[in-house]
Amino acid sequence: MNGFSAAISGVGGAIGRYFSLVSFIPSLFLAGFTFTLIKSGAWAGEPNWAKAGDALTHVGNLALLTLVSIALGVIVHPIQFALVQFFEGYWGAGRLRQRVRVARIRHYRKCSTRQFGNLMSAETALADSENPPQPEVKVELLSVATENERLLEGYPPDDDDMMPTRLGNVLRKYEREAGAQYGLDAIGIIEHVAQVAPAQRVEYVRDQRQLLDLSVRMTATSVFATFIAIAFLWHDGPWLLIALVPYSIAYLSYRGAVVVAHAYGSALSTMIDLDRFALYDYLRLPRPKTTKAEQRTNAKL
Repeated sequence: MNGFSAAISGVGGAIGRYFSLVSFIPSLFLAGFTFTLIKSGAWAGEPNWAKAGDALTHVGNLALLTLVSIALGVIVHPIQFALVQFFEGYWGAGRLRQRVRVARIRHYRKCSTRQFGNLMSAETALADSENPPQPEVKVELLSVATENERLLEGYPPDDDDMMPTRLGNVLRKYEREAGAQYGLDAIGIIEHVAQVAPAQRVEYVRDQRQLLDLSVRMTATSVFATFIAIAFLWHDGPWLLIALVPYSIAYLSYRGAVVVAHAYGSALSTMIDLDRFALYDYLRLPRPKTTKAEQRTNAKL
């Protein structure tokens, strides 16, 4: 079990809209980008973009691109869960992969320690009543404190839970924090809560998961498109800069996935907060009168 990616993967199941967004759009981008490079003749010499543009306007080519995109989406769709896991930082047990993983975990631990230190220093300076900061210094200290507090929101509460990627750290944060105040394990309970939650809340969680999957798929597709562009254009001088287009899309998509992961984790936390009592009712458990009583009941459960 690797966190929310596995625990909530079954929530939803309507393949129509989900498939069209998560699978078709990234596949269409990859197929169209590769088709443009092929039709430009970039593999054999200097690319002819006018020729590629004419090929893209041909009805037959557009139909072919659509079919290829659908086929590619069908092929890649079953590995969506594995893609999310990869970008979370689950890279297998190989020696080299573990070395890279450990190095990245250490990097993020150092980052979180530095950001926590900056936050404490700024708050200490702001709270100094004997030597209060000047107005302009106070504004700077407030900015430093706010920014480092925001950055710390991207890490799990315990260093032992640190992951080797930004996305993995955000998801791990909510895996550990969601429901913890009630003595609930979010990963173990979320599927049960989703079965008794109102349809509109489940739909909202599903939408956030869809956005997360779309961002991850777009990241992976754009990285692949970057390598394709390099393979086609490496001998064409300045035209190689075109590889920066899919690379930029990959970067923005990944950063977007991190942002969406916060919204996704928050949605799951909210579902636990609001619908756990419905779960207790379904399990024929008495509703606890206090948080302490709830924690004791859940520890036994």
